[in-house]
Amino acid sequence: MKDERGAVVVRRARDGDKPAVVEFCSQIWEGWDYLPRVYDRWLEDPRGAFLVAELDGRPVGTDKITVLSPGEIWLEGLRVDPKVQGQGVALAINRRAMEIVVGLEPRTVRFGTVADNWASRHMGEKDGFRLIFECRRMVAGSPEEKPHHGAAPEPAAQPVCGPDEPSSSELAVGPEEIGEVMAFLESSEHFRLMKGLYAWGWTFQEMSREFVERILTREGALAIRSGGRIETLALFLPQRHGPRFCLGFIDGSNEGMTRLAGRFQEIAIKRGAQGMFAMISGSAVEALTGAGFRREYPVEIVVYELSGPQLEAAMREVSGG
Repeated sequence: MKDERGAVVVRRARDGDKPAVVEFCSQIWEGWDYLPRVYDRWLEDPRGAFLVAELDGRPVGTDKITVLSPGEIWLEGLRVDPKVQGQGVALAINRRAMEIVVGLEPRTVRFGTVADNWASRHMGEKDGFRLIFECRRMVAGSPEEKPHHGAAPEPAAQPVCGPDEPSSSELAVGPEEIGEVMAFLESSEHFRLMKGLYAWGWTFQEMSREFVERILTREGALAIRSGGRIETLALFLPQRHGPRFCLGFIDGSNEGMTRLAGRFQEIAIKRGAQGMFAMISGSAVEALTGAGFRREYPVEIVVYELSGPQLEAAMREVSGG
């Protein structure tokens, strides 16, 4: 694109763009934007692309194309400097991002945003993306505070479990139990509602056998069994873009989910988490409330997907075919 005054130029991000990006990101999400923390990591990512939009020679927008697994593309980090909103920056970034996606041979492309971000939602819908589910964001603790009242105590405060409760080691699930875990997921209502995606912070990734096995290997699974079978299951990982831990999946009985959500907080604190959060739906909301989680803005999250015939049509349009 020709670099003329008033024209938006979209290109690969550079080291020298960081100060300007950090400055305008400080005006987004009330200064809590994670993008400045991951800037260097995104710059070094050999897969996908990290884009910057430039207006009159100044960085005014960003977008990140992330390859989560072969053919599974996640769009994140779309930001526009509040000072230039309404000047076509987001549209220019989106057009260039879709051109790059074509070359990645995608089988599915997804993005997530807050429910009231109507500009991003409408832009996605024009490209053929369809809403696949909504979920609720809940938190326990924060980078500045102890877990909310009612959450599991810090390890030194009380014994980890009562006399009639199973120990943490009895709740743990290892990689050798991958078959049992996958069978539970296939019958899970929460798994169905979330379209088989794991809520890894602000990223939603397909819960393939390989991905779930990685969670189990990293000791990120807890289960309560009944009659020798998993009755309630929780899966968790450290946040991709920050110091919190993410409870990315939980399902089972309400009592069981409350117990595992509390145990998750104990483990996360032991591992150095500065707060915890979850993206959940259905009955898990009540269960996590019982474990001390609370709602925090933004509460409602929406996830969009481009796949199948809609993806093929979008790719043809972008490539001019």
